[in-house]
Amino acid sequence: MATTIITGRDVTFTLASSTYDAQVTSATLSADTVIETYQTLDGRAYKSIDKQWTFEIELLQDWGAAGSLFEAMWAAAESAPNTTLAVSLTAVTGAVFAFNVLPIFPSAGGAAPGALTDKWSLTVVGMPAETFS
Repeated sequence: MATTIITGRDVTFTLASSTYDAQVTSATLSADTVIETYQTLDGRAYKSIDKQWTFEIELLQDWGAAGSLFEAMWAAAESAPNTTLAVSLTAVTGAVFAFNVLPIFPSAGGAAPGALTDKWSLTVVGMPAETFS
């Protein structure tokens, strides 16, 4: 099999039907799997009992910009903290993940003289749906 190389520049990110690729510098969908181990008379047995998905993004702050992601996230966290936001993550053409996240309050400000950035760790509700083609 030939080596396939993809880069972070292949990732696209859509939140609540708006695309924010230009603001996001990193986007990672990951799962923590809880596996219990049981010692039986025949030896160890393993059981996967739960998964908690997380969507972590690093992004440039865009307070005050037209269509601001930070202002949209703040408004969602303030007015509807238990209402999920739809996310679509394309890792590369042909690998798309669709899932829902709960809104959080973003940070404001940062250190001089660099660009103001933030890192969000968003809780994914349910299991992401994947499309591989």
